[in-house]
Amino acid sequence: MKKLSIICMTVLAVFAMASCRGPMGPQGPAGHDGNANVASLTVTVYPNNWEWDRLFTDGQGHERGRYIVTIDYPAINNNVYNYGAVLVYMDVEGTWSQVPLTYYYSPDDDENGNPNLYEASIEVATLNDGGVRIFWTESDFWKVDRPDTHRFKIVAIEASVYSNRSDVDYSNYEAVKTAFQLAD
Repeated sequence: MKKLSIICMTVLAVFAMASCRGPMGPQGPAGHDGNANVASLTVTVYPNNWEWDRLFTDGQGHERGRYIVTIDYPAINNNVYNYGAVLVYMDVEGTWSQVPLTYYYSPDDDENGNPNLYEASIEVATLNDGGVRIFWTESDFWKVDRPDTHRFKIVAIEASVYSNRSDVDYSNYEAVKTAFQLAD
């Protein structure tokens, strides 16, 4: 008799839970396909964001060094830092170019109207506490005006994804964007 009452109570409980379900509402819009193990961030760095880093003083007493900016990005965790990948790209005239890179530019013309060409090296270091540090070094290490406004894109890829995608050209942001379904 005890078994029969337990079975009856179980059957009643199942029917009671099934009847609690209400009518289904309309289906929501489809979500964006993406990858939870890959994150990207676009940052605009303005001239006043750059800090001067004096490396040495030359024989004539002039400071020589480079500019630095630090960008915090919590998506760069221990797994990404130690085993995954952090990719940084700089917008160069509408095209994302992977850092490090040598950047040629002309801020002004000489007295004859010819462009004064300058060269800067852009390097990056990944910080283990969630971010990157970008270095802007003029070819002569001279402390000229701070760098102009530039956009950078940071992509953090978890180790589980990075180790399985050797087919991706990581130097090409468009290939990375397509492979990992990144939204701009």
